[in-house]
This record gives sequence, structure tokens and C-alpha cells, in this order.
Amino acid sequence: MLWRIRLGDKVKIVERGDVELEQPSAVLGFPDVGLVGAIATYHLVDKLDLKQIASIESDDFPPVVVVHNGRPVAPLRIYGNRNLLVVVSEIPIKSSLMHSISRTLVEWFKSKNVKLVIPLGGVPHPNRLEVENPQVYGISMNKETDELMDERDIKKMEEGISVGAHSLIIYECMKNKINALYLMAESHAKYPDPESAAAVIQKLNRILDLDVEVKELIEKGEEIKIQARDLMKRTENILQDIGKEQENEIPMMYR
Repeated sequence: MLWRIRLGDKVKIVERGDVELEQPSAVLGFPDVGLVGAIATYHLVDKLDLKQIASIESDDFPPVVVVHNGRPVAPLRIYGNRNLLVVVSEIPIKSSLMHSISRTLVEWFKSKNVKLVIPLGGVPHPNRLEVENPQVYGISMNKETDELMDERDIKKMEEGISVGAHSLIIYECMKNKINALYLMAESHAKYPDPESAAAVIQKLNRILDLDVEVKELIEKGEEIKIQARDLMKRTENILQDIGKEQENEIPMMYR
């Protein structure tokens, strides 16, 4: 197997073999509010039967190796096929590494001619238990992604503060002239929320013309919540560190 390493400032992407890509879209889901993005990306990889094509590595990551099917794998991995890349993480991202990971990933996306980057996440809702169908919001980069949102009934975040690695990634995409759209579903702040993950996948299906079913996420919601408890606990500390509770506050200066 051929391994190729692309170096960033603190982070490297290690490619596994050769994968032919045709201007793919890229979807990301780092652990954050409700683990919405993490749950959604795991589900995408499983249902689309995507193969691992790269890992994201750093000496500054915690000393963790994940075991799947009896084999050790990196906790941050990239899966894909010709038209789609999916970035998954089984560890929360420390605030000190968010800038490095964002820059390195977006540089790698640019080298692969990625046409659209879509981070998936959650936005805390104080009365989530009373919300039957979580609303999906979006942060759009330009008129083209505005139209994608409008055509799919995604509510645009007009003013506010967005916090974390996903926010940095769309900002890096803007600087590198790569289209990006950040999708966030209303979510429990401190509990895994597979129903909100299902909501963002349904919007993603319409944007990327996919057909990923979400019935299993809803039917196995309680099982998923139990499995994801430990990751949620570790993620909570990171969210407090980066001030995620400030998200969607109106900034002091705005137009």
C-alpha cells in the first residue's frame, strides 16, 4: 500500500493509496453540541459503505488509537469515493489544534479540487425536548450557497457568533475560494442527539442528491445515546473551553 504524507503546521494528512476523485464534495462532523456532526458522519460512512482513504495525525493529539473490527485505526479519518469525502473524528478537538486542523484540511481539500465543503453540527436549543422536528440553520459563504439553502428550506443565520473547528473551516474555505455551507440542527446541548443528526442528513440528502435513510438513527436513538455518552462527556469540556455557549449571540458590531 502506498502512503503519502501532506504536512501542515502541527497536523499531517496521511493518504492511503490512490483514490481517483472527481471534484468531490466534503462533509465533516467533529464532536460538538449534541454530537450531531459526529453521529451524522458515522452514519454516512456506514450507509454509503465508504472506504478509508486517509488519516489526520498530530503529535499533539491525545495518545489514543481506536480499534474497529479487531484492527487499530487513527481517531481522525477521511473516508470517500469519487464524488464524496467524509471526515470523522472519534475524539473532541482541543481548541489549541482547531486552527491547525482547519488550515491543513482546507489546503488538502484545495489540492483535491473539492467543490463544496459542508460541516455538520448542532446549535443548542434550551427547550429541545419540546421540539419534535429540529430546525436546520445554515451559515452561507456566498450567493451560490445562499441559493442552495433557499431551495432546500434551510434557515440562514444572519447575525451571530459561531464557535469551533467547523466555523474556522468555513472561514478558511472562504479565504481559499472554496464553496462552503455550515449546517446546524437544533440540538440538546449536553446529550447526544441522533434525531438532530437525522435532520441535518435529510438536508444534506437534498443538497448532494444522496439517498441516505435516517430511520435507523431515530429507531435506535436510545442505543446511540448510550454508546456516545463517553464521547459527549469528553466533548463537553472542550465546548466550555471554547465558549460554545456564546454561539448565536448577536455580535457587538454588525451591519
